[in-house]
Amino acid sequence: MGRSGKKSRFFFIIRSLDWEDDDLDGTLLLGPIAAVAYAHRVMQELKEAGGYDDPGLVMIVQNHKRETVVTIPF
Repeated sequence: MGRSGKKSRFFFIIRSLDWEDDDLDGTLLLGPIAAVAYAHRVMQELKEAGGYDDPGLVMIVQNHKRETVVTIPF
């Protein structure tokens, strides 16, 4: 988190070998650590809801410049 507490926009893309679900709006968060925690929470919710069991699925976290911060396997 930055000292100012200023939020930045992060984008969360779900990708498999066959398709991609792009995040066009993004989410305002306090920094990359918060973005990674958010990604893990979303992934857990999606897995619990079902249908996200493809071993090739990944969550790509991008910053406001659309640069990849981290890629997390489901």
